[in-house]
Amino acid sequence: MSGRVVRVAAIALAIAALLAGAGFAASLNFTSQALTPYRTCVLSGTPATTTVAIDASVRQGSATSNFGTITTNDIASANAANRRLYVRFDLSQCSPAIASSAVIRLATLRMYATVLPAVCRTVDIFRVTATWTEAGITWNNQPFGTAINNPASGSATDTYGAGTATGCENTAAASYISGAVVTADVAAFVAGSATNFGWMLRDDVEGSATARTQTYSAKNLGTAGQAPQLVITYVTVP
Repeated sequence: MSGRVVRVAAIALAIAALLAGAGFAASLNFTSQALTPYRTCVLSGTPATTTVAIDASVRQGSATSNFGTITTNDIASANAANRRLYVRFDLSQCSPAIASSAVIRLATLRMYATVLPAVCRTVDIFRVTATWTEAGITWNNQPFGTAINNPASGSATDTYGAGTATGCENTAAASYISGAVVTADVAAFVAGSATNFGWMLRDDVEGSATARTQTYSAKNLGTAGQAPQLVITYVTVP
């Protein structure tokens, strides 16, 4: 344990002894987890050539085309023109490495929005369960298939709201979105109970009669301040 942790434990034990001496019953339970400082790993998709992150959007209107090299990714709901965003981060690039026994306290996706719709749209985040590649993924071969509104919204890992309408969770373009929590997924990846194929983000209701599009900066933009990120806070258990 670090010197600070030892001091905290010593102080607590001293207080317990004083309470016991004064006639109070004292019960203190210390666990290695409680006394271990939190650590944070930030995986960022920069520079453009990095392998730490891969991302791509797929477009229903260009069903056989790959968009893994463009500088922006879209999430869109529109008649026969829906778009989805795929992103994956290589957790092995965390330094120090996250042990399989680590407890993941919080994991969040940070995507930099450059364009938001005029109405508030709900974005669903799904854990991908099959392999895909940045240079090969298309609408037609994407892991979740070509049917719109699939998978069901109820199976999403998390959701967030995005749009310039008053009261929406994320109303400001040219900023990172908030509310995209993927803690359970990262915990499963770290523990080895699930394979890390990343996430797919889509509009909660695809097929809108009025096109609703959100645009996010892609890894290939090469701008550090706009790169897609995964932020993981965890505790290492000895």
